[in-house]
Amino acid sequence: MEENRFDPLKTVKEILLFLGVSALAFGWMMLMLLIVSFVAVSVITLKLKTMFIVAIAFTLIIDIYYVIRRCAKKREERRIMEMLGKK
Repeated sequence: MEENRFDPLKTVKEILLFLGVSALAFGWMMLMLLIVSFVAVSVITLKLKTMFIVAIAFTLIIDIYYVIRRCAKKREERRIMEMLGKK
């Protein structure tokens, strides 16, 4: 019964972890776009506004993937608990 109780501290930790993953994804994507922009300056030109839009789009994709994976993990844990009879 203990694992089914609502734990606000655990929820806050999960939210902070999600925000941390989002910030890391955004920072990584911006860094990669800046490096590509500097290396390929004669071939392609990326404006800073375009880099922000692309980085935000990829961050949203990574966030959606992260949320889906977390939900799948929770669902699997719940299924295992039900199989073990610890509902």
